[in-house]
Amino acid sequence: MVRPSRVMVVDDDAETLALLHEIVAKEGFEVETAEDAETALRRLEQWQPELVITDIHMPGMDGLALLAAVREKEPDIPVVLLTAYGSLKTAVDAIKAGAFDYLSKPFIVEDIRLVVRRALEHTKLVRENRSLRGQLRDRYRFDNLVGCSGGMVAVYKMIARVAETDSTVLIQGESGTGKELIARAIHANSGRSGGPFVAIDTGSLAETLLESELFGHERGAFTGAVATKKGLLEQANLGTCFLDEIADLSPIMQSKLLRAIQEREIRRVGSETPRAIDVRIIAASKKAMKPLVEAGTFREDLFYRLEVITIVLPPLRDRIEDIPLLSRYFVDKFGRTKERPVTGLSPDTIPLLTRYSWPGNVRELEHVIERAIALTPYPIITPEDLPETIRAAPVHNQARARGWETLHDVEKNYILRVLEAHRQDHGETADILGIHRKTLFRKLRQYGKV
Repeated sequence: MVRPSRVMVVDDDAETLALLHEIVAKEGFEVETAEDAETALRRLEQWQPELVITDIHMPGMDGLALLAAVREKEPDIPVVLLTAYGSLKTAVDAIKAGAFDYLSKPFIVEDIRLVVRRALEHTKLVRENRSLRGQLRDRYRFDNLVGCSGGMVAVYKMIARVAETDSTVLIQGESGTGKELIARAIHANSGRSGGPFVAIDTGSLAETLLESELFGHERGAFTGAVATKKGLLEQANLGTCFLDEIADLSPIMQSKLLRAIQEREIRRVGSETPRAIDVRIIAASKKAMKPLVEAGTFREDLFYRLEVITIVLPPLRDRIEDIPLLSRYFVDKFGRTKERPVTGLSPDTIPLLTRYSWPGNVRELEHVIERAIALTPYPIITPEDLPETIRAAPVHNQARARGWETLHDVEKNYILRVLEAHRQDHGETADILGIHRKTLFRKLRQYGKV
């Protein structure tokens, strides 16, 4: 149950204090009273009000001093000042000092009610906004990216260094490796984190539409332009613009983007008026960019503008040690949504995941785990919950190339030797191995022996 909002009232006059208590309490709010500023400050941290109403003229610490102390301790709490010595100067001083509002005595009851409601709504909006921003920062903070492989640790270190600068960044990696997540992590940890993060897939739009999306357009600039529209680069002002699949830009759009980056200004379609922008560009590509530059399909000058700092994301097949971590992360992410939560993976599921080559990278693994959670009737994911393509996937040759057998090969060879030694008797073989006959049958099916 949500508790009522709390209002602290401070006044050295007992009658005024009682009247204010009655007015505010009738609005359904909790009220705490104090007869001097020193008492109010002592109770502030313990009681944690959402609003303070205080008289200005009091013995000892006055209301303006109390306002300053409250703003230092709890800057989000609005303070409303009251005084019987009303003057323009007093009002100006109060507002300059950071008061939410200023009312003179004798006050009108409805004015008190109105200012209390406005102030509490203000507090609610400020705290909701801060909470949302905190959630976004937590979500995209780079130390929440999952992986402990050498390749990913190198990426984390690069993000930490890049975030402190305002340099243009080029992120390279296959589809599904998490390029946008890296871009968001850079933004969230940069000095631009308070500004917008705007993302666009430049390879998914036709040239004419992309120009309008990036730079905006004026009303009547082309058929269908019924209103003036800001482009994404303008929308990202004081923040970050993430341009995905930058390699697919046409030569004309490459030229226009280069001009925007160099001149730090854009022109909307249908306008000759330049508009200044202050935007950090983070670009990404699944294609290797240097061969495109050498082939003449991507401008060399734009490439060097974009690759001030380059981050290369390793594919999932090159960071096998991260697969168990990622799998458990996605189980935790999706498993709680079920009526009967899924909390983990069976021991024989992980080897199947680590031997698959994951052409779709982390995104494919995420979808596989989400699908398995939706299908499994158990509190853990078993091999039967995985797609056939993963269950039947061949073992990677990396271990064999180094002269070692994989754990999967060792298990397979041992099971088949026991089965052969006992004349294909499944029951006796299962007893010797210490597993259920259904488990043995499933493994033999994986090996293609049934």
